[in-house]
Amino acid sequence: MTASVRVLGSRRIECDGISTPLRGNKAWALLAYLLLAERPPSRRHLTSLLFPEAEDPLRALRWNLSELRRALRGVATVDGDPVVLDPVAGCDIDVRRLTAGQAGHALSLTGSGHELLEGLSIPDSPAFEAWLAAERCRIAVCAETVVIEQALDLLAAGEPGAAARLAARAVAMNPLEADHHAVLVRSLTAAGDRQGARRQADRCADLFRRELGCAPPAEVVALARAPIVLRRGPAATPASAATTRSYLDAGHASLDSGAVARALDQLQCAVAVASEVGDPLLRATACVALAGARVHGAGERGTAVRGLLHEAAVLARQAGAGDVAAAACRELAFLTLQRGPSERALVWLDRGLQLTDDDGERARLLGVRGMCLSDGAHYTGALAALDASASSARKVADGRQEAWSLSMSGRLHVVRGDHSRAAAVLDRALGQVSGLGWTGFLPWPESFRAEAAIGLGDLDTGRALLDHAWVLATESDDHCWIAAVAHGQAVLAVAEGDWLRGRHWCDQGLAPAPWYLWPYARLLDIACAIGFRAGSTATAAGIDRLEDVAARGGMRDLVVHAQLHRARAGSPTALATAGALAAGIDDPALQRRIRDWTPTPR
Repeated sequence: MTASVRVLGSRRIECDGISTPLRGNKAWALLAYLLLAERPPSRRHLTSLLFPEAEDPLRALRWNLSELRRALRGVATVDGDPVVLDPVAGCDIDVRRLTAGQAGHALSLTGSGHELLEGLSIPDSPAFEAWLAAERCRIAVCAETVVIEQALDLLAAGEPGAAARLAARAVAMNPLEADHHAVLVRSLTAAGDRQGARRQADRCADLFRRELGCAPPAEVVALARAPIVLRRGPAATPASAATTRSYLDAGHASLDSGAVARALDQLQCAVAVASEVGDPLLRATACVALAGARVHGAGERGTAVRGLLHEAAVLARQAGAGDVAAAACRELAFLTLQRGPSERALVWLDRGLQLTDDDGERARLLGVRGMCLSDGAHYTGALAALDASASSARKVADGRQEAWSLSMSGRLHVVRGDHSRAAAVLDRALGQVSGLGWTGFLPWPESFRAEAAIGLGDLDTGRALLDHAWVLATESDDHCWIAAVAHGQAVLAVAEGDWLRGRHWCDQGLAPAPWYLWPYARLLDIACAIGFRAGSTATAAGIDRLEDVAARGGMRDLVVHAQLHRARAGSPTALATAGALAAGIDDPALQRRIRDWTPTPR
């Protein structure tokens, strides 16, 4: 028996090739919500979401559930309170395949005509309309990500022509995304079409100047000028496995001492020499090392480093090297998460966890998994992953990874308003970071420990931590650290009633536009809150921007925050919408904020 459910583009339900009609927009809306909900929703929640104006909401829900059961006979069961949708084994659900499937399998679900519940609108259900808008945005980003993932896989596999065709599709899907243009130019260059690559770069430059009023992406300009050639080292250096390992050892030592530029040079030599040796495992190892240094040492986030990681994953699979492939998957997940969507990052992490039994690598994979789930406000799963990560890190005496995972746990507690628990966890993290001499990482845990102190009423401790973190963040020029510390400074300003100073700190943190969307969105959130008190004229635009960024990254709690800002701006339905959207989020502070909501004085 075959069964399938389609909610992207043309909607249909099929069992053994026979399509069954589903009557009513709200029945389709209910189906899509049940397919995408993190956990089974209660009937009360579903009535508030879909039938807020009905004379008898529960009766309306029962009718639509009955209609769903009829249409899904042989495909899935729907029952209970909370309502559980249970597909039959092997049922193909398009939206789940797109968000959680391997890129090659999900590719057919991308492009035009694949919007979630395409053409459907339910004006009398504003909470559902808000949910649908956010989900459409998130799924559109998932679709673009799938296309680019597959293009980079093809490029790594030596099929640049096919990669260029997919990259062109991604550009058509979102012409203002710099990475899509970069992958297209890179693919055309690899295919030997230098003239086509230059034309594409020129089109990109014209588009960005015309639509955004800014210079073209630096990576696109660099790719169009000349192909990037890795330095090989002195001509007399023998091409051997021992030479490659020597460059790798030197690169790691340089990184540990903080000599990032020197490390990058040495690791580039390792990749070049490994290519001459012709050993797939050796080159994969070198590619992962170079990519890791470029991401975590030099702050790179472009398609060049993603291309290295895709190449490493392909080579490691060929060599049967699960640990190296898992490391490549982890770094790809980290890069995907920072731009959203988290679902595609989880695909890489799941693949990585299947490839390795090494405790050290599992600690790193689980750490990124916890970060990913936390960004999406999936807090129970996030804490479980971060606790497991810290435990595995302790087992292999990886103090940096343990401190990193503890910092992420502390961040989660701060976001949920549990400041006492946050302070305890972050103090442990800071103790380890200081003991390791890991000064470059200090601004991250310090900024959240400061927020915990402010939440506990200790403004002096908060101020001292933030002042210390700000110097380190700005000296390192790490935009993510800058955004995190600026948020803490804005929280301190609000606690002291200085709205203008709070707005100043928001402007400081937002100016560099950090690559990592979560701290950027969180800073937009507090900027909106301060805007109402500081007389900002850009509040409406700020709310729109917050909602867009939060939806792109699947940051469910910040989508709710955007609705609360809309309520303050006078929307008559936004508060109820916020309550409906927050129903599945385990965040007591957010629930209290909605329950005790009062209009902010303006």
